[in-house]
Amino acid sequence: MLVPRARVAVMALALGVAGWASSARAGEAWVCPDAERAKPNPLAASAENLKHGGEVFGSNCAVCHGPQGKGDGPLAGLHATRTSERPRDLSEAALQKRLTDGEIFWKIGAGLKRGDQVIMPSFEKAMSGEDRWKVVLFVRSLAAPAR
Repeated sequence: MLVPRARVAVMALALGVAGWASSARAGEAWVCPDAERAKPNPLAASAENLKHGGEVFGSNCAVCHGPQGKGDGPLAGLHATRTSERPRDLSEAALQKRLTDGEIFWKIGAGLKRGDQVIMPSFEKAMSGEDRWKVVLFVRSLAAPAR
């Protein structure tokens, strides 16, 4: 899934604009509330839901995380330069095991901000709740086999 150059340029600009601020407050750890962490995904991992989740991921997340969630998207280098961190490899078995579906859903919605620096934009308003759950299904489909 390729990200159009125009989309990459828009995301690069957006990542530098305070308007993409997340609901996470500066200085706070990116810790999901227990009630959100416990939420199960209400959607089944059907072919249709996975396809749609992949399309939403491709349009919104792949610019940093890459099409297969490896943290190698077209803006990964810029992200690493700006934040001193590479985007997460969402296919890592340990990460997949540690995060619940509710936590992934919450993090997509909340985003992450440290001070004035947007680490990951909030997608709470940019994606419907249903689309975020479908992205969770897609992220789960990226899981690398455990070693």
